[in-house]
Amino acid sequence: MDKENNVVLFPGLKTRLEREGMKELQEKNYTDAIGKFEQLLDYGYRQPEILTGRLICLMELGRHEEAEEMSLQLLAAKDKDYLQYLHIHLTLLFQLGRYDEVVELLDEVYATEKIPTPLKTSFDQLQKVSRKMAEDKSQTTADQLIHNFEKARKSKDASLQWQLIQKCHSLDVSPHVQKMEAYLLDEEADPVVQTAVLEWLVKQEIEFPVTIHKMKETMTVVPENLTTVEESEGMKQVLQHLHLLEQQNPSLYDLVYKLLHRYMYVRYPMVPTEEDGTVLAAALQKLASSYLQIDQPAVTEEEAQRIASMMEEIITLEAKYLTVAEE
Repeated sequence: MDKENNVVLFPGLKTRLEREGMKELQEKNYTDAIGKFEQLLDYGYRQPEILTGRLICLMELGRHEEAEEMSLQLLAAKDKDYLQYLHIHLTLLFQLGRYDEVVELLDEVYATEKIPTPLKTSFDQLQKVSRKMAEDKSQTTADQLIHNFEKARKSKDASLQWQLIQKCHSLDVSPHVQKMEAYLLDEEADPVVQTAVLEWLVKQEIEFPVTIHKMKETMTVVPENLTTVEESEGMKQVLQHLHLLEQQNPSLYDLVYKLLHRYMYVRYPMVPTEEDGTVLAAALQKLASSYLQIDQPAVTEEEAQRIASMMEEIITLEAKYLTVAEE
């Protein structure tokens, strides 16, 4: 966009373009205004009023990506007009409904910059409103997702239920806790979806006990004290039996890990007994080996029966997982 360095505008023409650009901006003729500002920028004039004039025009013309790119470049320069550019950038984020980013950016600025009182007051108000708008937006989103979740329950669409709850994981669960508790107790609820619901409660650090009825078993847990499936005690317990396999045959181990994760996901938060964990590890290795056509050492008839029974359960739960969850 820059002209040759030795080409300049006559002083009178520069003044006229700047004056006309500001006049068009005030009269909201943004297309004409931005043309004047860009002519000035073409000739290397980068006074703050020219830069902010073009930036405001971009915003008003709906050229948001260009406006954001320009404002970020101006902020990165960290010059004496930084706070002015920051104010415009925050306004852009607010207009785009990116309220969380407004709050986070101001937190970062407050930690590193000293803001003059009048501007600090304005920023505080903007942050307060943005925080409220973010909360309202989040709650509206959660309400709509749960509404759609209830419709999916009526139509018995477990896959859609799972997808909707996954989208809720970063949202506040508080207004919907009772519905989620009821779902965890529902004998007809899908166990894969129940896991997604429980993980939502875990991620939101729910401090009170909840009871879950799953696969003919009932248990009470405090979500805050649980981890996600990947970090659960059940996963760790079984993986202890497989640490040598990880070193000896990484490809086989990767398949075993996938099978284990799917199995544990469906059963979560239930943890196998130590004895069952040993059998589960052996069954996973045998099943994965059969998929990869790898021979396994012989075992006793009793062990073979227990492993075969566990393999059937693994296959059943994997099918359940794959019909509902997305990877």
